[in-house]
Amino acid sequence: MKKLFCLIFLFVGFACDQNQVPKEYVGLEQMTVLVEEISVLEAYYQSAYGVPGQYKEALDKAVATTLKKYNCSLSKFKRSVFYYATQPELQALLNESVMTRLSRKI
Repeated sequence: MKKLFCLIFLFVGFACDQNQVPKEYVGLEQMTVLVEEISVLEAYYQSAYGVPGQYKEALDKAVATTLKKYNCSLSKFKRSVFYYATQPELQALLNESVMTRLSRKI
């Protein structure tokens, strides 16, 4: 029984560690909100203007405002995007969280 308890404890411990994001990157909850809001901004500007050259400056300003709202720098956000891309399980959780939040708004 003790062996089973220890095995379950270790499994839960490792499972939790796999979803932990190092402090130098944006955490999963905040990253979900940022990706959601930035995705909505990109979709808006793309549908309104069509050609990226026409809306790039406005989109960049809107993204900067969003990042500032959540006290996150552009460089930290970009580093976090690359970090999540190298972590398939975290990327899947991020994608699922963003899709869930967006689907609730529809």
